Amino acid sequence: MQRRDRSAIRYDQFVKRKRKRWPWVVLGVLLLVALAAGAWWWLTRPADAAPAPPALSQAGKPVANEAYQWKAVAIGGGGFVTGLSLDPKGETFVARSDVYGAYIWDKKADRWQQLVTAATMPAADRVQDGIATGVYALAVAPSRSQRIYMAVDGKVYRSDDRGAHFILTGAGGPFPLPWDANSEFRLHGPFMAVDPANPDVVLLGTPQSGLWRSANAGASWSRVGSVPVSADRKPGPGLQAPGTMLWFEPGANGRVFAMVAGRGMFVSADRGASFRALAAAGAAPLTLKHGTFDRKGVFFGADEETQTLWSLRDGQWHNLTSEAGLPTKRYGAIAANPNPNADQVVVFDSGGGGHQSTDGGRTWRTLSHTASAGPGDPPWLRLADQAYFPTADVRFDPVVPNRLWVAGGMGVFHADVTPDSVSADWVSQSRGIEEIVANDIVQTPGHAPLFAGWDFGIHIKPDLNAYSTTFQPGERTLIAAQQLDWSPADPSFVVTNASDTRMNCCSQDGKAVMAGYSRDGGQRWSMFASLPTPPGTKDDDPWRMSFGTIAVSSGDPDNIVWAPAFNRMPFYTTDRGSSWQAVRLPGAEGDNPGSFEHQWYQRKTLAADKTTSGTFYLYHSGEAPNQGLTGLWRSRDAGAEWQQVYQGEIAPFGNAAAKLRSVPGHAGHLFFTNGYAGGGDTALRRSIDGGASWALVPNVTRVDDVAFGKAATGASYPTIFISGRVSGAYGIWRSVDNAASWQRLVDFPVGSLDQVTAIGADPDVFGRVYIGYKGSGYMWGEPAPCRPAPLAPLASVQCAAVGR
Repeated sequence: MQRRDRSAIRYDQFVKRKRKRWPWVVLGVLLLVALAAGAWWWLTRPADAAPAPPALSQAGKPVANEAYQWKAVAIGGGGFVTGLSLDPKGETFVARSDVYGAYIWDKKADRWQQLVTAATMPAADRVQDGIATGVYALAVAPSRSQRIYMAVDGKVYRSDDRGAHFILTGAGGPFPLPWDANSEFRLHGPFMAVDPANPDVVLLGTPQSGLWRSANAGASWSRVGSVPVSADRKPGPGLQAPGTMLWFEPGANGRVFAMVAGRGMFVSADRGASFRALAAAGAAPLTLKHGTFDRKGVFFGADEETQTLWSLRDGQWHNLTSEAGLPTKRYGAIAANPNPNADQVVVFDSGGGGHQSTDGGRTWRTLSHTASAGPGDPPWLRLADQAYFPTADVRFDPVVPNRLWVAGGMGVFHADVTPDSVSADWVSQSRGIEEIVANDIVQTPGHAPLFAGWDFGIHIKPDLNAYSTTFQPGERTLIAAQQLDWSPADPSFVVTNASDTRMNCCSQDGKAVMAGYSRDGGQRWSMFASLPTPPGTKDDDPWRMSFGTIAVSSGDPDNIVWAPAFNRMPFYTTDRGSSWQAVRLPGAEGDNPGSFEHQWYQRKTLAADKTTSGTFYLYHSGEAPNQGLTGLWRSRDAGAEWQQVYQGEIAPFGNAAAKLRSVPGHAGHLFFTNGYAGGGDTALRRSIDGGASWALVPNVTRVDDVAFGKAATGASYPTIFISGRVSGAYGIWRSVDNAASWQRLVDFPVGSLDQVTAIGADPDVFGRVYIGYKGSGYMWGEPAPCRPAPLAPLASVQCAAVGR
């Protein structure tokens, strides 16, 4: 054998090693290129790019043992927080809301968590639309921080484990009438008080049936007959008054003060078992909105009707507005510093204007205010920095010196207000409070989903887990987007009928109605160039054409039909709102022939055929004197001429929350639900002939809304999603075979027992669905590689097994 030179052998070995490593080097280079490309795409992606699909949805169809992951869409604020409660050690901090549920601050998670969920509430409440309301009263027991009492929907609940579980006390209590947590008196209080020395003694003041007391932690309740019922404050049917307000006097004497609206203050010397009218010198306030004791036992109260501030000291009332030179204002929120070295009292009016005293109320100086979004909070909350800062309740932190908490119209904020402060510089701490009232959800192909709600407009969400940085159609406080629609002719084109919710002020900027369109999927918006003047309205009325239901043609973005609220006449445009023409239904009578009476209706009864250009459908519920218009109307010429293709109700009780939905890609295919308004027949209907005839969808009832998403692989029909009942079982359901069969994705997403008001779905990602609620924002779910498990108390994420 011929010998080889060592250098040649070494070279051959080197080449062989290089050959062995070469594939790995190539793979490494390719990986680096892929990572670089991915990073470049991430940094340069469009702002409204749709969220990335989940791993398991790549198959585009249901799989064995499929699971869905559910989370809240990260809006992070927006509703009115109406009251706060903290224990003296600062261990439990809770907040009540006006439209749904209540919240507890979770120190570990560094966010607020919803208290009213399917995991925390009794089984009897875990039903569709179970406790879809705000919390009337909420209190932490001062001597037992684990205990929380909560009054909601005419019942009282108790938790002994910081809200992880609630029980119904004494069959809810013998309260004859429920309470409205969202009434005009929702910013009054507190309506509940727990004895500082005995956590089993709790008092509840109701509007209609007076004061109630329990001495055994709610096991039984008794009416305190020595305290009268609130006086009726306004004319009209029913009692118009707040409930009895309650305060335990500091110290060990067990005295309780109770303010009865219109009748004055009553006092108890036996921990609330009996009361007598307070004997105090001087004129007394009769309509307190809020009150507090300072550390020396002086009581301060804000009278709503006379717009004055009062103190009760040494058995005598003092009108501080006249005695201390305070201005007449709508005072409401008031707090006294518990620090033993402070004589600090602060009071704020309903718009955030403040005053502070450091000498027991004898002299006062003005507190200005600012507001900003706090670290980790939704950036859009910076909008709270306005001259008008809606204020409901203020409390001093029992642990952090001089820290003041406020419950307000955009969430919970805090400020460090020292005795020498001249401004309350509010910083938001609202993350987790998902309290927007949802109106509509739309996602167009290739774009991010849009979430429309009351008060804070439209949130475009390229990242469903990240808080919004802004909202549309413009950063203006209290702008409601009632409906959205899009045109298949241009998926980037979206319309809205956004209108300011305050119909008695704030139209000076010309944006009382911000109805208009977006040409880039919802990122930027243009207002319609003009608004029509419906019969019976005036040209100078900013809200003459507002709210209601709106639709855009599937084949021509310039063609829009809008049926406003207040039963006003609908109008259509063929030039994108530069000019409008009246929609005249044959046989219509009067100035108000429309079919959308109240602006707060969760009603979507105007739809464009998502396939046929220029075709629109309008469901009319026939309010007097237009009973003959009841039924489905259709226009095939852009809204100019209309024909009644179906006469009579499609489903009974269709005059409130009804939904009419057109199926994309299938001309003349429609679904209709009455939204369940209390009637017996709640079946889901569908039509495949443009509304001329309707058939029941078998076994499907009490449907809140219907949405259509990406079709499963091999399917010719979009995936149908509903919130409702199939064969009597409530849940979020999915059909991939044109409603022939259904799969339940979850019963209550992330435990919300709230009322579903809207559903949307992703047209590009199979299985992704969005849920909107009456008072708790939005949820979203999608197929995911998660492990199904029972919902945990105070959880913010849920994994549910898909079933039938």
